[in-house]
Amino acid sequence: MKSFVIQLSRVNTLIHSLSSFGLSIVYTIGHVIIAWACATIIFQTSFFLASADAIIEPIINGFWFFLLHKYAHDKLKPALLAVVYTTGHFLIATSWSFFIIGVDLSLAAIDALVEPLINGFWFYALLYSWNSQPRVTA
Repeated sequence: MKSFVIQLSRVNTLIHSLSSFGLSIVYTIGHVIIAWACATIIFQTSFFLASADAIIEPIINGFWFFLLHKYAHDKLKPALLAVVYTTGHFLIATSWSFFIIGVDLSLAAIDALVEPLINGFWFYALLYSWNSQPRVTA
């Protein structure tokens, strides 16, 4: 148990030492792992198909984010833009899983709800860990 606590402390120190870019890389790696695990468990699918889902669907949502930011960020209030993005994200994730991967619509919808929720907790955990350390200023 003591070894586990020491390792956790080292991970926390590493996370805190990262810049925003470094932290986003750690988040993205975790996001892909979470998406892969969700697809594997929810769809009961192969490693290859779950990997494709975990990589390609977030890229599609990245384009969705780009389009909204490019053409609507100055036309819609941030809260409304977040609702539009989230709705689109859900529809993209569900459509991708249903039409391209070929899973049952109910499973696609479950994955489109569960995976972002788990990633939200992952985001919160990283941010909480990063913010919990005192800042060292030079």
